[in-house]
Amino acid sequence: MFKRVIYTVILSVLTLTSCNSIMDEGVCSEGDGIVRKVTFTLAMDEESRRTRASWESGYIAEDAVDYENRIAYDGLRVLFYTSSNRYVGEVANMMHWPISETEYKFSGDVTSLNLALGTEYKIMVLANCPETTTDINGLYYSIADADYPKGYIPMWGVGLFTPSGDELQDAGTIDLLRSMAKIEVVLSNEMLANGYTLDEVSLNHYNSTGYSLPNGWNSVAKTIELDQEYCMRAYHSHVTSVLPLKEVVENKSFWVYVPEFNVLQTSDNRPNLNVTLIDGTSVPLEFPGSIRFGTYDANGELVEDSEVNIVRNHIYRFNIVGISSGLEIEYEVMDWEYDEAENKWERGEFAYPTYHNPVVPDYLNPSAPIVTAPVMKYNNGVNPEEDAFVVWFKMGKPAEQTWTPVLNQSETDYEIRVYKSDNPAVRLTDPADWVADPDHWYKIVILPLKADNAGVVAKFGITYTQNWMPDGSSLYLFINGKVDEIAWPESGDDPKIIEIKQI
Repeated sequence: MFKRVIYTVILSVLTLTSCNSIMDEGVCSEGDGIVRKVTFTLAMDEESRRTRASWESGYIAEDAVDYENRIAYDGLRVLFYTSSNRYVGEVANMMHWPISETEYKFSGDVTSLNLALGTEYKIMVLANCPETTTDINGLYYSIADADYPKGYIPMWGVGLFTPSGDELQDAGTIDLLRSMAKIEVVLSNEMLANGYTLDEVSLNHYNSTGYSLPNGWNSVAKTIELDQEYCMRAYHSHVTSVLPLKEVVENKSFWVYVPEFNVLQTSDNRPNLNVTLIDGTSVPLEFPGSIRFGTYDANGELVEDSEVNIVRNHIYRFNIVGISSGLEIEYEVMDWEYDEAENKWERGEFAYPTYHNPVVPDYLNPSAPIVTAPVMKYNNGVNPEEDAFVVWFKMGKPAEQTWTPVLNQSETDYEIRVYKSDNPAVRLTDPADWVADPDHWYKIVILPLKADNAGVVAKFGITYTQNWMPDGSSLYLFINGKVDEIAWPESGDDPKIIEIKQI
């Protein structure tokens, strides 16, 4: 059963204050300081929500894998435009934390935008777009930015929003459209059964750069109003070197993610694929340039003058079913969907760890209000932990997810100790023991080691690393902030750290 992955977004609107009485030509002025919020959801394309005929017919629905839906930790931008595409401003200080396995809450500040009541705005969402310019028409990315399995696929979406001045306002759903295409080469089960294996696949002629935004981005009010055929906006950056495809199922399938390609930009150098098969002998069977992008007839041969463009948000799958004078191909072009039926969120960026939020001083009473300022004191007595800073932390999933408590101070000045609730007297010194465990809490103790550091403020956080991240990288969990349930008093504005003062 097809399901849609949803991310819930909350934007803090500080300018929409008492707007019914404080008005200047429809623009909300700063008033009583009440924080008002705008909510909307982000979703991948869903068949049941499509409105244009070109989105409803002629394509096979194809599920996406988790990699193809993930959004970089700091790769989400939300911008406001007028209905005539005049830039208004960008949401600042974006942050998010999990509500459930498939739903995520965001918050951001639009204080400086001065949105007008009753005026319709466009909300542009840019995900995984590496450029930071406000000229979004010129946003582009490199093919290396989406190198599987470590990269991210750029995405874009747009929706409408009309400020009402209410404390909680809903802007509806914004669909995200991927800016890349996916190319797959698959060896049929019959070929495997006959002793063949797929050894190598590579792509000749492709573009190294792509536009993040599609053609027609400034002519629609909702993402799904785009025509799926004519949203192509290829960036002519032709590369003649060979691009290897990545092996994803041993001896059977390869794929690669590429920017769009307009075949009219080149007369002869059009995309095609090299394939090498093994048939059990010592001599590989090589088929250079044997697969081209176009319509194949019943005999598995390319129809003359049928070559097609490579268009964003499409999958081009070539199934090798036989060998005669060359490869016999079954060719499919599929629309890219997402199916969360198997709930495989443990490799994507939005496989955000589930954990008790916020970090609390007493796991036995996690709903108790946090009233103590984050402080610690040097104690050289029998029990040096007596005046330490203590929190209890629990991460539920992903399974085997590791986490690390970190401090921005020297290990000679401060010490971090970790204990587990099922054995609170034994200190866990091996970081491999700090893992997701839905049944147990961990006690984290921050201990000053020097009396003369009184007055020093240490920044404490918890980081995590997942297997798709680049080597040596990690991300901070949101454990503190000024929004809803993640506020720790007197600890600054950064939701990723807790500021602890030594007294």
